[in-house]
Amino acid sequence: MDNLQSELYIPDADLNDETSEDESCHTSVKQAGLLLVYPIKGTKMCKESGFHKTTRLCLQAIRDAILHHRWQEAVQYLDVYTQTLEDTTVAKQSVACEIIWRLGTEVLQHHPKKELEHFNVLYERMKNTGVKNFAKICLEHAFHLLLNGQIHNAKQQLSVAMSWRYGKHSASQGLELKLIHGYCGFLDYLLWSSKRQAFSDTEDCGNNHEMHSHFRQASMTLQEIIKQPGVWDPFVYGCVDMLEFYNDEEEALKLLQNYAYNDEFPSNPNAHIYLYKHQLRHNASPAQLIKTLKVLHSLVPSHELMLEYCTLLIKSGQKKNLKHALSVAMNLLEHACWKTDMKAWTCLLCVLSSIKKRKKLKKLIKEEWQHRKDLWLKMHFKTFHSRKDSEALMSVKVKVLLCVGLYNTRYSMKYYKDQKKMTAQQDIK
Repeated sequence: MDNLQSELYIPDADLNDETSEDESCHTSVKQAGLLLVYPIKGTKMCKESGFHKTTRLCLQAIRDAILHHRWQEAVQYLDVYTQTLEDTTVAKQSVACEIIWRLGTEVLQHHPKKELEHFNVLYERMKNTGVKNFAKICLEHAFHLLLNGQIHNAKQQLSVAMSWRYGKHSASQGLELKLIHGYCGFLDYLLWSSKRQAFSDTEDCGNNHEMHSHFRQASMTLQEIIKQPGVWDPFVYGCVDMLEFYNDEEEALKLLQNYAYNDEFPSNPNAHIYLYKHQLRHNASPAQLIKTLKVLHSLVPSHELMLEYCTLLIKSGQKKNLKHALSVAMNLLEHACWKTDMKAWTCLLCVLSSIKKRKKLKKLIKEEWQHRKDLWLKMHFKTFHSRKDSEALMSVKVKVLLCVGLYNTRYSMKYYKDQKKMTAQQDIK
């Protein structure tokens, strides 16, 4: 909201010349039913016209109403503030247009009596007033229509934006049009998806001409966009969904691999998640699944798929994979969101049990715990943990202690005794 801050900022000037003007301005606008914010006494302000002073004070009132969630009051102030669109200064008019656009959508979004038509009126007026923001306003308008289930109207808005040009073609305009072009393809995918759902299971929707037309348009547009470096998650998802529907598994896999492993693309965990789920659907080998999840682990070691990663590593039976599984499981439990998760603790216990079955690998447990012991005893096995943990979780944690051979330490013995005491109380009941 840099424009809002700049509009509220008033440089130094002589206060005495402005005091009477502020009072008269406040009186005239107060009669119109507006509550205005006075300038702070003792500050110096520059000369400004009564019109600019009124709009500035009105903007302060809008800001105050929004901050205190007085949405109906904010609408009244915005109605008065739209007078700034008649400003003869082009710079101020441009700034005012963006402020009305940003604040107007925020106020309408929270207004108790909002209707879709109110948004349409606001967006259309802003598009015709602030031509520099035409493409961005069209895109936002399309999003709003999409949220209200009006896919065809949203597509129409984007089609209009695609044909828009203003002045000399700039780099920023090129980026905006590229994004709009991508969402045109995505809306074609949504139309294709809605047609697919409309058909019954008995109909051969794969041969439907209208569906295939949407597929062709969406596929061409989305694949063109996806080839360019960037984060295109919804576009990739839609494109893969269509390719799989038409049994073009090879093309879908090629697209996902490029999205995940192309060095020109930014690092993106979702790219590897999409690839893994595709491989899973098409019965990829365990080695391929492990390779994909290994990269995901390096990016997001706390992701829920790490539980599946550990399972795959255990099933492989290889020494290096068992060692890595132990590290992955313990890393997971060092994140706050997993500290009391039963699945994560069960996964760790499963890894430890698998290693202990192979006597030659027992030293792996000792090596891994050697540099984690102090942290883990304080993080998971203090007295207050035993008070908060469920009986089932305590039982698993005690088994973990027994597996790693740390049951004779001060922290673990206390936790172990608390667990035994709780179990005894449960038996009495």
